[in-house]
Amino acid sequence: MASSMILCVLLCFITAAANPIICPNLNSAANYAVIAASTVTNTGFTIINGDMCISPSIAMTGFYPPGKINGITQLGNGIALQAQGDVCSAYNDLAGATPTGQMTGVDLSGKTLTPGVYKFDSTAAISIAAGILTLDGRGIYIFQIGSALSTAANSQIQLINGAKAGCVFWQVGSSVGLGQDSFFQGNILAYASIVFSGGVTLNGSALARTAAVTFISNTVNPQPICDCC
Repeated sequence: MASSMILCVLLCFITAAANPIICPNLNSAANYAVIAASTVTNTGFTIINGDMCISPSIAMTGFYPPGKINGITQLGNGIALQAQGDVCSAYNDLAGATPTGQMTGVDLSGKTLTPGVYKFDSTAAISIAAGILTLDGRGIYIFQIGSALSTAANSQIQLINGAKAGCVFWQVGSSVGLGQDSFFQGNILAYASIVFSGGVTLNGSALARTAAVTFISNTVNPQPICDCC
């Protein structure tokens, strides 16, 4: 066990040295699967496998029943305010990271990417139905998106060769729309809203700075904090 842990740390150190990327820190926001500013709404049997908070609003509908939150809910209190403030700080840090790849106008469908900071001046998308984005290798992935992020129906993000959802960060300049029955991975930090179509699974967190998070029979599985920092 000890040798395995040492190997893990060494691999992470080597990856970090080869990929000098900022280490994102969500601080208290890392404790939450979902954070919203205005409201969280749900239709259908959504399962949030973690904590949720809303600040400054306290509006939440569609849970207990039919949706289920397997964690603690903080609504409009000081704890929620701190978490929302930490989302703002992390969002700004991610936006300020130095890009290692310019991706404006590139469809993510069918692409394989290694750890890095990928910049989109405007929108980004997995626009092809059942399209696959593959993230290959242990390390930190940051996507800087100037406006909206969208994914097509049945699209998915695959992680291979040590890539982890907790080390993937999506900094989105406006709103996010995830397509029907899609499978998304990583921590979403959106300036505005995050909208889940029916049947979406997110391995990561949905963090909305100024607006709402909307669910329709979805599953959210928060991930461990990135261990490559």
